[in-house]
Amino acid sequence: MSSASISPDSPQIIDGGYVDQRRLMDLLKDIYGTKDDGQNNFKVELRLNRYKIYPFNTENAERLTEEQIQDCRADRQRNT
Repeated sequence: MSSASISPDSPQIIDGGYVDQRRLMDLLKDIYGTKDDGQNNFKVELRLNRYKIYPFNTENAERLTEEQIQDCRADRQRNT
């Protein structure tokens, strides 16, 4: 499983269709973490049904894998 790093000029963009926002935020907190004061180490924008993910520490930032993104999809879209 390879992953590419994120530069500040190119955020990771994922399709927002049927994404469970709570699952996505929990995943991003697990991956990028939070500061001691509780603030997230990332920023997320939702525009035109697309999420743009900007991690604050871009040196070691990894993109979400397709599997991780699919795990954030609402249950009605899963083929289980």
